[in-house]
Amino acid sequence: MNTNVKKLTMIAVAVAINIVGSKISLLFSLPIFLDSIGTMLAAIVLGPVAGGAAALVGGLINGVLGDVYAIYFSFSGVVMGVIAGWLFHNKKSTVVSTLWKTFVVVLPASALSACIETFLFGGITSAAFTTFIVQALAQTALKLFGGAFVTQLVTDYIDKLIAIVLVIVCSKRLPYEMTHFETQNCD
Repeated sequence: MNTNVKKLTMIAVAVAINIVGSKISLLFSLPIFLDSIGTMLAAIVLGPVAGGAAALVGGLINGVLGDVYAIYFSFSGVVMGVIAGWLFHNKKSTVVSTLWKTFVVVLPASALSACIETFLFGGITSAAFTTFIVQALAQTALKLFGGAFVTQLVTDYIDKLIAIVLVIVCSKRLPYEMTHFETQNCD
């Protein structure tokens, strides 16, 4: 099978994982999103472009499937996917480096998400738990943007750390051919 076909297939699987994770999170009103496990898979295994593509396509499909907020937040997913691919693709990670790299992945994307949440939606999103926290923090000195940023930063960090650790652990157990496309001779 052609290497490009294998890569596109992996991105499609990543998008499907994002959609399933998002639906599980919404169904159970979880305080984390689970919509970026596939993004992190594509970013870590294939690199920044694949991570960004998985986030964008997954967000657009989730939007069409009923979560209109996902369309707008897919742009912060792209930022996370690109940065995660840049920091994790073909690189060894220790526990400490995974912790700080996850923060680097999350910080700019959380700022973008806070802008989207504040200026487009007035602090309201499809995630009831985070909407409640943002609205409560908006009544403090943080105001709406500060509350949205702090909430996004904390929930994004926990969510992305879970996703990245899950992908790193699982990718070590996948067959070599499923995680190392660049070195293969495909017919």
